[in-house]
Amino acid sequence: MTNQPFPPPPDFGEIDTRMMTARELREFLNEIWAWVHQAEMAHEADAPSEHLIQELRQLMATIIAERVERHSDESGRSAE
Repeated sequence: MTNQPFPPPPDFGEIDTRMMTARELREFLNEIWAWVHQAEMAHEADAPSEHLIQELRQLMATIIAERVERHSDESGRSAE
């Protein structure tokens, strides 16, 4: 049985969170979260580097901050 390489993360090369719609931010955050979860649950020999996982966690933090900023002036709303 051959080990399949871990799939690459969602493409996050040149994103500008300020130019994304709220829906795009939410969907992209969900994609990244799913990939990070799978990466952290993968067997150590198959998992991507910790550095890559941390890069994606930083991107998630950026997206969450953008979502919070957009909703900060709306009463009764949250980023989630």
